[in-house]
Amino acid sequence: MEQLKFALGPYEIFASIIGGSPLVLAIFLICNPFSNLQDIFLAIKNNLSIPVALLIAFFSYILGGSIQGITWKYFLLVCKFFRQDYSYFGSIISQKSTLLMQSGETQAASSLEFEDKLVILLQEKVGIPKNLDWLNARLTAYLKECNSQAVITAESYLANHIMYRNISFCFLLLPIVLLINLLRTRLLTSEQPVLILLFLLISYMTFFRSVSFKKWHNRELLLGFYFSASNRM
Repeated sequence: MEQLKFALGPYEIFASIIGGSPLVLAIFLICNPFSNLQDIFLAIKNNLSIPVALLIAFFSYILGGSIQGITWKYFLLVCKFFRQDYSYFGSIISQKSTLLMQSGETQAASSLEFEDKLVILLQEKVGIPKNLDWLNARLTAYLKECNSQAVITAESYLANHIMYRNISFCFLLLPIVLLINLLRTRLLTSEQPVLILLFLLISYMTFFRSVSFKKWHNRELLLGFYFSASNRM
């Protein structure tokens, strides 16, 4: 059977560029404090060319990949603040695993609930780590070994999650940059409060979008594992 291609290729590069572009904008605004939007658009229009656009895309890609560790910690912090659970089954897997280990009783597969069957398969095939965030790496490796199409879908969800996570973080930085520039220029315009609120709104919306993609990523891995493991029984 022909092996599936697991690399996302241009799609992953495109997602990294989009995720890093707001940070490039923030750096540009720090280096060039403008008092209004018209000055920003004029500066971009006067300096933009194909080589400059390619250079911006390159730096966006580099920055989009470099800040992933920072944006992951940011994502966890904001999830805790808004009480968002990005896992697909929540704490069900760890709870079911503890109950099954405590009971020690074997039941007919037909009488078990879906979650119980899933937990048993996880225990048999890959094991259940104490930190469930580590489970995804095991599931991905198992699905690649099974040559499952689910891992490709899961990786596309993960790329989207990282992109929206980076965008949310960078758009949260932009209001801070605008406030710093306001102190530097000491010139308040009617556009600045609107831009600050707009950037905060975009950051808020893209954060919840990243939560959705993370949930879909976890769902695809778990369900893909369940059906792959069931078919190999």
